[in-house]
Amino acid sequence: MIVLGIDTSSELGGAAVVSEQGLVAEYFLRIHNGHSERIVPAVERLLSDSGLNLTDITAFAVVTGPGSFTGIRVGLATVKGFAYSLGKKIVPITAMEALAWQFRGYPHLIVPLIDARRREVFTQAFRDGQPVNGARHCKLSDLLAELADCSEPVLFSGQGAVNYRENLAELPQAVVPPNEQAVLRPSSAAGLGLDLLRRGAGQSWDEVLPFYMRKSSAEYQFDTVESKDES
Repeated sequence: MIVLGIDTSSELGGAAVVSEQGLVAEYFLRIHNGHSERIVPAVERLLSDSGLNLTDITAFAVVTGPGSFTGIRVGLATVKGFAYSLGKKIVPITAMEALAWQFRGYPHLIVPLIDARRREVFTQAFRDGQPVNGARHCKLSDLLAELADCSEPVLFSGQGAVNYRENLAELPQAVVPPNEQAVLRPSSAAGLGLDLLRRGAGQSWDEVLPFYMRKSSAEYQFDTVESKDES
């Protein structure tokens, strides 16, 4: 089996191909707001350098969120287009799940952090790659207060861990990898996708939905205008 994984949920993103033998190729770049212009050429180059065609891909994995609303839409549209045209399955993966998979060998608690701005994060705790609670949106200060009595080391990963490294240092048991290792890699999404595919996971292109954990700015503005009109 061969899985093509795509992550466009943040300003760091790209694509990766993994097979039963491991990583085949990976394209990883800080692309800011240029996901729509970069992701398809990245996939084309990835496949070309790997000696593969899109038809060789068994299934697709995609990070469905949380993260950049625009980036997530671009990634989903790209993967859905591939899956629809080829009749292949999609394995949807959250950013937290992919980050937990990336550090699945860590023997203690893993807490991925996706930066939600204003010192807030999207997060979820994992152990041995398995979730120990549900995904949540909270203040970083509240999360650190909850973990203050934790009796074991806690590994923080993701762009949120990079951005809030100084705040995390206030927690004695916090472990934060170097910046280039802490961020989500497309190969982790692809690798988890392959693992889940082996266990029977996979959805048709029209079943996959984005994993948003809060409203977009446009939705907030619409709700505000609507509430004013009703008052």
